Order: sequence, then structure tokens, then C-alpha cells
Amino acid sequence: MNWQPIILGSIQGLTEFFPISSSAHLIFFHHFFFREESNLWFDVTLHGGTWFAVLIYLYPYYRRLFRKPVLIFNVLLATIPAGILGYLLEEKVENYFRTQFQLTSLVLLLLGVIFLFIRKKGFKTLEDMSFLESFLVGCAQALALFPGVSRSGITLLALLALNVKREEAVLFSFFLSLTTIGGAFLKGMYEIRTVPTFSSVNLWSGFVASFICGILACFFLLKVVKQKGLRPFGYYRIVVGIITLLVFYFFKT
Repeated sequence: MNWQPIILGSIQGLTEFFPISSSAHLIFFHHFFFREESNLWFDVTLHGGTWFAVLIYLYPYYRRLFRKPVLIFNVLLATIPAGILGYLLEEKVENYFRTQFQLTSLVLLLLGVIFLFIRKKGFKTLEDMSFLESFLVGCAQALALFPGVSRSGITLLALLALNVKREEAVLFSFFLSLTTIGGAFLKGMYEIRTVPTFSSVNLWSGFVASFICGILACFFLLKVVKQKGLRPFGYYRIVVGIITLLVFYFFKT
């Protein structure tokens, strides 16, 4: 059995919803342990596993979503900036950053420091968010195109800065993943036939691993952010950023 897609799928599932950048972790693991560059379309397939995970996790919340059409509009509005930036720059950014390991580590580190200073518990619900606030969150999410930023991390950071309750911020981030991760997954699956490196068995084993770990990550993220905010993830990002920077600097891997 080829364990590589299962390992990468597990990493994707655990890091997609945690604000620690799944793309950075996949890049590092490819480089350190598999000694090859990350395959973009295989990564997108792993995103499919996490997409289905959040689809199932959000089942209890769909009634609230459809009873408040303004929530659907806000989610779609927040999706637009990432869609536009991804369409214009995705290929250039991905190709450049996938070899800029030190820069990715630095982004992990700096955003981790910012996480330590966001301690607001907030008072707004999703229904209280204005169209402008939703669009601003979408603009923040667009920055997740750069590895090391984290889609979950940057959206949670923006929402907490706008005084949205912690648990509500996590929920809005999950709603956004339905459109952003879902769109990336469907686009990737359309083009997956161009990937010669991974067999269909490996693709689906990675998909299943990311799905299972993604479900677990959804439950854990809501609990941690509600109780402790972003600080635990900030410490983690700082540690990983420092370690990888030192490794790249001293060993030139």
C-alpha cells in the first residue's frame, strides 16, 4: 500500500479548517519527506475530501442558513474576491510560492504573532453582519491564495476583528468553505485527468483520509476557538515558522 496519499490526505483534513495553512503544510511535507514538489491537482483532490466533510458537518445549520436568505447572500458576496483573485493570479502565485519555502515560513510566523493579540469574544451574530463587512471578510479570504496565510485563519481573524462572536465566526468560515473549497475541488476534478503522477486508487485514498480528518477538525476547531480564541493556533504557527526557517537557513534543504 502506498501511504503517501493517506498521509497527505490526513494532513490536509487536519489543517484545512485549523487556521494554520493546509497549503504550507502540504508543501513542507512534500519537500522534507517525499523530496518532490507538491502536485497542485492532487492537493485539490484532497480539498474535495474536506469539502464533503464540511458539507456533512454543517447539516444541523442548513435550516438557519435557508431561513435567513441574507446569510446566503453574505456568503456569496464574501466568495467573490477570492474567486476573482484566484482566477487572475492562482497559477502564478502557486508556481512561485511552492518553491519559496522561507517566505511561506515567514508568513506562518508573522500571522501567528498577530493571532496572539486577537482576544475579542465579540457580540455580533451572522445576522448582524452588513454587506460591507461580508465583502471585507471576502477580501481577507482572498489573501489565502498565498501559502502560509490560511483561508480559515485569515477569515477568522477578519471576523473577530469585526466583533463577531467566536462561534459565529467559525460557522461563517465553514459556510465560506462550501463555496471556496467546493469551487476549487470541482475545478480540480475537471482537470484531474491531466495528472499522470497519481493513480485513481491513490487519489481516492487521499480523498477518504482528508474527509475523515476534516470531520474531526471541524468539531475540534469550534470547541477550541469558542473557549480560547486563536491563541493556541498562533503559538503553533510561530513554532512551525521558526523551526522551518532555521532548517531552511542552516541546512539549505
